[in-house]
Amino acid sequence: MPEPYAGEKTEPATPRRREEVRKKGQVAKSTDLNSAIVLLAATLSLYFLAPPLVRMLIDVTRSYFYEAPAAEIDADSMQALAMRIGLQVSGFFLPFMMIIITSAFLVNVVQVGFNMSAYPLMPRIEKLSPVAGFRRMFSVRSFAELLKAMFKIVVVGVVAYLTIRAEMDRLVSLMNVDVWGAWVFFGKLCFTLGMRIAIAFLAIGLADYGFQRYQFEQDIKMTKEEVRQEIKDFEGDPQIRARVRRVRRQLAISRMMAEVPRAHVVVTNPTFLAIALRYEMEKMHAPVVVAKGARLMAERIREVAALNSVPIVENAPLAQMLYKSVEVGSQIPERLYRAVAEVLAYVYQIDKRSRERWTPLKGAERVGVRP
Repeated sequence: MPEPYAGEKTEPATPRRREEVRKKGQVAKSTDLNSAIVLLAATLSLYFLAPPLVRMLIDVTRSYFYEAPAAEIDADSMQALAMRIGLQVSGFFLPFMMIIITSAFLVNVVQVGFNMSAYPLMPRIEKLSPVAGFRRMFSVRSFAELLKAMFKIVVVGVVAYLTIRAEMDRLVSLMNVDVWGAWVFFGKLCFTLGMRIAIAFLAIGLADYGFQRYQFEQDIKMTKEEVRQEIKDFEGDPQIRARVRRVRRQLAISRMMAEVPRAHVVVTNPTFLAIALRYEMEKMHAPVVVAKGARLMAERIREVAALNSVPIVENAPLAQMLYKSVEVGSQIPERLYRAVAEVLAYVYQIDKRSRERWTPLKGAERVGVRP
């Protein structure tokens, strides 16, 4: 299998890339699905709202004709009449318009969520480029849109032809029906035709939505270099991150080494590990590990301890348990009380000049260790 080119978009879009394109208003959306849902909502709303609306319009028209002979015709009365008619007509069609607007809003929210972006409205120089416009005009996407538009025209024509052909016999017999009956027939015919076209458009819209999502995923794919650059921009240059980690580690070591002179004992195993302990009976419940290290760090701890007259005791098993189980700045666990108490008691006994500095562990008597 041949390797992809360096500039080929083969990687799925990262969450950061998706957020960026979303802020620019680039989302996977099908306008055909919007049109289908709006057409379906309009057809259904007209089916349920048309009869009461027609009756209301008829009643209003009759009332105006009855009042017309007694009405005064002047500028004020005509203006008031126009205002009254406008309000009544608006009241008639307001439910229908609200249904259309709500359905259009909801179908957009379902497709892309609530996303408002002014970026597509901002003027950009590349939009004025004739070359870019020519490329868009003769692109694969434009050709696909042309084919889709032609297909929709064919679908509408076929649906209309089949629907009207099925009602042709009843159309011929309308000459024997009164006006109201003819209006009812044409209303039902229009509803049937609108529903069939809306359902056909809905199928086209769902298919187009799937295609738009696929095309959107292809468009926002990234090259390997773009992914690496995004990681570098988001997390920082690897060399800078390594330098920051190195500086932090050096600062932590410096703080740790500054605690060694205050330690009461350094436990070794004898050269590979070194753990510095401090215990103040009045302030601490148990001894605290103030520094620990292996190899070169252990050697440095021993050197600092020797320079500051901190006793160094060799106890390999205890050193290994302290190094593995206790972090710097933490108290020793209860299971190590006895072993550490013995070390502190030993240091106390061999250095009587430090009798005031060194104090036995709390509870040393409980584990059988006495100074």
